[in-house]
Amino acid sequence: MKEILKLENVGYRYSDADANDFVLKNINFDFESGKVYAIKGKSGSGKTTLLSLISGLERCSEGKILFKEEDLGNIDLDYYRSNHIGIVFQSYNLLPHLTASENIILSMDISKVEVDDKRAKAIKLMESVGLPASYADKRILRLSGGEQQRVAIARSLSYNPHIIIADEPTGNLDKETENEIFDILKNLAEKENKCIIIVTHSDNLAKRSDIVYELKNKSKKKKDD
Repeated sequence: MKEILKLENVGYRYSDADANDFVLKNINFDFESGKVYAIKGKSGSGKTTLLSLISGLERCSEGKILFKEEDLGNIDLDYYRSNHIGIVFQSYNLLPHLTASENIILSMDISKVEVDDKRAKAIKLMESVGLPASYADKRILRLSGGEQQRVAIARSLSYNPHIIIADEPTGNLDKETENEIFDILKNLAEKENKCIIIVTHSDNLAKRSDIVYELKNKSKKKKDD
């Protein structure tokens, strides 16, 4: 299967850093649709920087990132971020003064999603991640952490992106809820052919992922290694 995302000799250093002081160096990772990837590494290994590069928030200092064989350096990154990449955060990043459905609808508005009934679509997305329609009008702060993360996943799906990046998506959740959230992400890969990229410290999530990338030694480990 052809990669949807490919990192070729990617390096990154801060603009004020020394010439040889790289946060990331010689990163060569491939990502395919229909699979779940875990990215692991100790604090300071460059995980957050890597996500910023993949999501188009930062540009490579060396090498290149290809999305469907096209260099990110040559495409409209605003369009790329609002149409092809969905992001799920550890802290959910939902607007607390809005309801669950309103958070999802706002994402649709930002991405200029054209649909006759955005509320109906928001509810359908919520149901797809295990939240009943009755939660549509609940304020975010009235939801549990696991429920908020489900809303965040539904929001990331609102414009049907090819890739979903989850940054420590279960860091604030208990083990049972962690498995439930992973099951949702795994289902998106297997049944909707999404490419799921999870940055995590959880050994449990790494073991359940299809492929694990270690930033520490910049090597790829298969699930059964």
